Amino acid sequence: MATGLSAAVSGVKFVASYPMTPSTGVFTFLAQHADEFGIIVEQAEDEIAAINFVCGATYAGVPAMTTTSGGGLALMSEGLSLAGMLEVPAVVMLSQRPAPATGLPTRTAQGDLLFALRTGHGEFPRALFAPGSPEQAYALMRRTLETAHRYQTPCIFMMDQYLADLRLNAEPLDDAYRPIDRAIVDTGEGYRRYEITDSGVSPRAIPGGGGFVVVDSDEHDEEGHITENLEIAQAMMDKRMRKTDGMIAEALPPELYRDDDGAHTLLICWGSTWLPCREAVDILRMHGHQVAMMHFTQLWPLNRVQVLERLGERERVICVEGNAWGQLASILREQQIMGDVELITRYDGLPFTAAEIAARVEG
Repeated sequence: MATGLSAAVSGVKFVASYPMTPSTGVFTFLAQHADEFGIIVEQAEDEIAAINFVCGATYAGVPAMTTTSGGGLALMSEGLSLAGMLEVPAVVMLSQRPAPATGLPTRTAQGDLLFALRTGHGEFPRALFAPGSPEQAYALMRRTLETAHRYQTPCIFMMDQYLADLRLNAEPLDDAYRPIDRAIVDTGEGYRRYEITDSGVSPRAIPGGGGFVVVDSDEHDEEGHITENLEIAQAMMDKRMRKTDGMIAEALPPELYRDDDGAHTLLICWGSTWLPCREAVDILRMHGHQVAMMHFTQLWPLNRVQVLERLGERERVICVEGNAWGQLASILREQQIMGDVELITRYDGLPFTAAEIAARVEG
């Protein structure tokens, strides 16, 4: 048996959260198995405290994450920006539900993609990941943590109520202890926490070594001391943003399903729509339609060349999304990957079914 709740046990060592449906199940699962996996689980007084706990834990060198939903992420936005300025690998597991406000707290949606991409004041690099199944969730959480630590930047792991509460039969997950590479260096004389590098990634050390580890929530120089020198501020901003180039080079490509014949019709989906879309493709194939699926597990940043190669030339492209606007479609348009496409959307709080998707493609 595999569940969406097993997503975060692969590498994380500290979890702070203010329980918020539908992320509560992940938090309580990790609390239940904390001793087994060597995890410290802390129920914070609110979401603001939770993201600041994560900033503090990662500053001290501990792989950490917090769980929340859309309303909680709104409260975390300042702390997420703090993580961007401190350049600490803060990970947020965002379990989506219909919004705005409290919305339908026990139902499912994919309405927070643009919010996750834009949340926080100022500009700083980030990566967004979205698993389509419990097995993908397990592997992708490791990828999320590794990306956050390699690039010293916030990453958001996007689930939803449907996936968080999903139960299905699957092969046993790998429970071997495999610590992630935290990319931590030893300090010495002359250590500069925010040293300007070609990659944008500075040598990251934790307090307690031979040199000083200085961090600041204000703009700072290479040593970490506050500055109002505009040339230094520009150089530090450019340094942070160069991390995006490395993340693009390592971006996960979208997965193609049943595209051996270069299908005329392509369904594009992300996150938990992976399961119903795959089944819908199988149904449509049985009905004689030449259709394939392209599923995104990495939503940002995108490797544009990589995606265009998989998109190819199609007669018909349809984005299947659990929101009203077609939020992934808007990102793909913004990145000049494609123009206007057809949308199959659902935003009543219920997940897609394969039969529904197949019927709407044929209709």
